[in-house]
Amino acid sequence: MTDHKLISTPVSVADGMKRGDSKTWRVLLLAGFVGVVVALFFNAFVEKGPPVKWPTVTAPSGQKTAGERAEPRSYDVAPPNSVPKPPGAK
Repeated sequence: MTDHKLISTPVSVADGMKRGDSKTWRVLLLAGFVGVVVALFFNAFVEKGPPVKWPTVTAPSGQKTAGERAEPRSYDVAPPNSVPKPPGAK
């Protein structure tokens, strides 16, 4: 049984490079060149936005720290043993 030649895949990259015709390589090189030129054009002539202002790690002076909370934390709101036990629990 012989394999048909309708669909064949290259065994290596070098074999695939040999199979490409000159028109294919011209189109690929032209597309790559145009892509580089467009990228350089945008980099040179398109206005860039303002620099990003990253937040600082320290807390601003107007905020309260963990020890000076105005509201109690969620587990400080209900008094101990105020939640009823589920039925059947001991």
